[in-house]
Amino acid sequence: MMEAALDEAGVANVRLVPIPDMNRNAVWVSHVRSLVPPFDVFFTNNSLPRRLFEEAGFAVHSIPFVTRDRLEGTTIRRLMLTGGAWEELVPPATARVIRDLGGIERLRILAEEDRAPSPVA
Repeated sequence: MMEAALDEAGVANVRLVPIPDMNRNAVWVSHVRSLVPPFDVFFTNNSLPRRLFEEAGFAVHSIPFVTRDRLEGTTIRRLMLTGGAWEELVPPATARVIRDLGGIERLRILAEEDRAPSPVA
């Protein structure tokens, strides 16, 4: 979705690198650094990565939120699940990828799994 939206917006020379979580804060910074090209600034709005990267000596900047009350992922996913007008809140390329991958059905399955009672051992 991100690649399609960036391409559609004419943004070039961007490399997206998936970084799997390893749930080990002590080595998180070195884990990230091992997967991406060298960088001087880390961008996040999350307090834990902020602290970890600041402690490692990196400059850390927040990402400005734009119309967060409307453009928050939780809001968009809720609209998708309830049949609301979500497509107008995402780039057209993102909406196409979601539709092409059956994203709404995938989201419904995940929502149903979250509501299912946990099996008793």
